[in-house]
Amino acid sequence: MAYAIMRAKKLANMGSVAASMQHCYRERETHNADQERTPDNQHLVAKSTDEAMGKLRVLLPEKRRKDAVLAVEYVMTASPEWFAQATPEQEKAFFQRSLQWLADKYGADRIVTASIHRDEATPHLSAFVVPLTQDKRLSAKEFIGSRDKMRADQTTYAACVVDLGLERGIEGSKATHQTIQQHYAAVERGVQPL
Repeated sequence: MAYAIMRAKKLANMGSVAASMQHCYRERETHNADQERTPDNQHLVAKSTDEAMGKLRVLLPEKRRKDAVLAVEYVMTASPEWFAQATPEQEKAFFQRSLQWLADKYGADRIVTASIHRDEATPHLSAFVVPLTQDKRLSAKEFIGSRDKMRADQTTYAACVVDLGLERGIEGSKATHQTIQQHYAAVERGVQPL
């Protein structure tokens, strides 16, 4: 069975937000992307890092804690085998529903940018949202908080794409995300990736 996959990463300073966005917009060298397929990527909401950072600055409260999370970067995808057999309509529905799930959780106005990447091994949606509460406070804890809250989010996210032939991953799994850098370091050491 193919799985719906979602992960979130907290970004607590403008430099880390900008660096992640530059990766998404391919404004910096991206070793894991196929440059011939980069034109197939779609950028929604904002078309460049500068535009997205401008939207972020407008949303951020003037007074905030020094350690406040400024943005949460989401990556939403599915098992590679699902994309291999999905119709263009199913793929479109998957990305639309993923973006809608974020809009329902945070508010559409809090999504500063979203990109559909088709130039990497598995297509995925990368989105940046500002964790702004109703009373205009930054609070990533209120949105993604504890492991239980993230587990519940993964369940509701999977439910919104279940009719596309996807299911939730194994609840309570000890599997962890491996960054590209970790993967390449393991390959260099001769360690077999999981």
